[in-house]
Amino acid sequence: MESFWLCEDCLQAVAYDDFSALSLYYSEAEVDQRIAHLRSELQTLLPLSADFDPWTGTGIEAISTRPCEGCHSPLHGARHRFTRL
Repeated sequence: MESFWLCEDCLQAVAYDDFSALSLYYSEAEVDQRIAHLRSELQTLLPLSADFDPWTGTGIEAISTRPCEGCHSPLHGARHRFTRL
C-alpha cells in the first residue's frame, strides 16, 4: 500500500471537505485559489484512508520539515499519514 504524509490543510480537506481555516491565513481571492489547488492535487491521490491514531500518535509527525505530499506545500508543520485504498 502506498502512504502519503499530508499537512493540516489537506487533512481537513480530505477528512471533512472543510476549507474554513484557510480564511485565517489567506485573502478571499487567495482562499478560492488555494481551494482549487487543494482539490486538484488531492484528486490525484484519491481514494485515501486515514492511517493515523490521534490517541497514540502513530502516523502523526507533530513537527515535520518535509513538504506535504498532497498540496506540495513546503511549509513546516504537522503531517498525518494517509494510505491509498
